[in-house]
Amino acid sequence: MRLILPLISALLLGCAPKAVPPETMPQVPDWSVDRDALPGGTLRALAVAYTGSAERLVVQGGGSERLSLPVWVYVFEHPTEGTVLIDAGFPRRTSVSTADYPGRQMAKLLSVTMEPGAAAVDRLPEAGLDPAEVRHIVLTHMHPDHVAGVEDFPAATLHVGPGEWEAAFRGGALGKPDTSPFEGRQGVQHVDFAGSGAYGPFEGHRDLFGDGSVVVMQAGGHTPGHMAVMLNLKGGSWLFTGDCAWVDRHWQEPAPKSALVRGLLEDDWRLNWANQWRLHVFGQAHPELVIVGGHEAATATKLKPWPQTME
Repeated sequence: MRLILPLISALLLGCAPKAVPPETMPQVPDWSVDRDALPGGTLRALAVAYTGSAERLVVQGGGSERLSLPVWVYVFEHPTEGTVLIDAGFPRRTSVSTADYPGRQMAKLLSVTMEPGAAAVDRLPEAGLDPAEVRHIVLTHMHPDHVAGVEDFPAATLHVGPGEWEAAFRGGALGKPDTSPFEGRQGVQHVDFAGSGAYGPFEGHRDLFGDGSVVVMQAGGHTPGHMAVMLNLKGGSWLFTGDCAWVDRHWQEPAPKSALVRGLLEDDWRLNWANQWRLHVFGQAHPELVIVGGHEAATATKLKPWPQTME
C-alpha cells in the first residue's frame, strides 16, 4: 500500500508541471585535456543486468514500446591506483534470486532480469582481473542498481557525493530500500565539492586521484548527491551521466523524463532537468566527447564489447 497510493496519487495529479528549458541556460563550456600528462589505463564496459519499462515512463511523450535498460558497470584499470569501478550494479545474490535482492516487489516493479554468474565480481576474471584487487568504486549515486554490487568488493574504497550516504538510508516514495549491501561499510570517502570550481558545464568537481584521469562532477537532482563521472584516457574521454540521463534522448534533445518519474522519484527534478541541459550543451560543444547515458542500450555500440578495452 505504501507503494500503490503514491503511484495512484501521482498519476491523478499529473505529478509535475511541464518541463521547460531552464531560465538560465548553461554557457558553452571551456574544456580541454592535456592527454600527454594523463597516466593512461584502460576502460571496459560490462552490462550485468537489465531492467524494463514502457518508453512513456522513461521519456515524456514516449510510446508504449517496451525498453530494455541495461545496468552498466564500467571498469577502469589505473596504472597505479589499480582497478576502479564506476558504479557496481547488482550483486551476486541478485543473479541467484532477484527476490533476495532488490526484493520481490522491487524486482517486479523494475522488471529486473539477471543471469546467474552475471555480477561484476564473477565477470572480472574474464578480463584477467582479480575481484579482490578492486581498490575503488565511484558511485554516481546510491540507488540499488548502482550501489548494491559493492557488497561483493568489501575491501574497495567507496566514493560518494555529499549527502548521498545519508539519503540512501532514508528511502523515498517507493519505501525504504534494502541497505544491507552497504551497512557498516568501512572506507567511504564523501566527495566535498566546496570551493572546487567548475569543470565543463558543472559547477563543482573533484579530481579523485590528482592526475586528471577520474573527475567527478556535481550533478544533483536525481538524488541529493548524484555525480557525473569523467574518465580521461590517452585516446579519448568518456562522460558517464549516471541517472541524470537514463537514455541518450535525455541529454541529446534534451527530452525530460516522464512527469510521473520526475514528480515521484527524483529528489529535485528541476535541478536534474537543468543538468540534462548542461550535458546537452557540453555534448554539442565537444562532439569528440563520448557521453554515456546511465541505462542506454546503445552504449553497447559506443563502447567495445566486454572484455575488450578502450585506451
